[in-house]
Amino acid sequence: MSLRQFVFSKTFLKTILVVGVTWVLILGGSMLFLQFNSRPWSERHIPYLVGMPLDSAYTVIEELALLPIHLDSVYSASAIPGTVLEQSPPAESSVKSGRPVYLTTFRIIPPQERITVYEGQDAGLARNILERKGFIVEEREEPNVILDGKVVRVESNGVSLFPEDRRKRNSKITLFIGKSSLRNVRIPWLSGLNLADASEKLTESSLSIGYVEFGDSVMTSQDSARALVVRQYPSSSSGIVKAGTSVDLVLNTVIN
Repeated sequence: MSLRQFVFSKTFLKTILVVGVTWVLILGGSMLFLQFNSRPWSERHIPYLVGMPLDSAYTVIEELALLPIHLDSVYSASAIPGTVLEQSPPAESSVKSGRPVYLTTFRIIPPQERITVYEGQDAGLARNILERKGFIVEEREEPNVILDGKVVRVESNGVSLFPEDRRKRNSKITLFIGKSSLRNVRIPWLSGLNLADASEKLTESSLSIGYVEFGDSVMTSQDSARALVVRQYPSSSSGIVKAGTSVDLVLNTVIN
């Protein structure tokens, strides 16, 4: 059989027809599969969620058949707690239904930070440390010759704080800063006073409390609360000293 006869034979034409129909079916099926898999009817446009309360943002996302995920939260004293800070994907993005939308919010409860400020630290440095941690800092000067320009103590609501103590950001912290003076003052008589009263009287006299020692009879915290001043250095008989001078105290529950 010649090539011409084979090309125009029924067998060859039938084969070409079968192959053509097969390719049409394969290509058509592939296009239908891709179109179905891409789900163009399920496309969603992400709305602008920044500034919304978290529960409202969740409702909006769920109504679009999307999956809200709270990714993280950060703190800002100037922001409204619990509102959306960032979203991903961003607003006006197009996604398919069922896709996640990640949200970052402002914290409702401020985080706690360590004080990390100690007695004798430079006052300016201490203030910078506390303000960087988000605390509201108030400074008060207290007569103190040794700690002039340094931190005497740190308080919050009248409670003395140690460097490892923690407080919530935006809490009010009081820095007591030592201040020397050329003014002379008289040393008060402190015998018979408890520690709180002795400290208050020294402050009224523009003096500072120095080293505090408890006697042998002081065994518990209850004993220390009842202990009274039995000795002081310098004593009231020393007369006049510079304002800010520290006075050491010895306290005991038994007064000799």
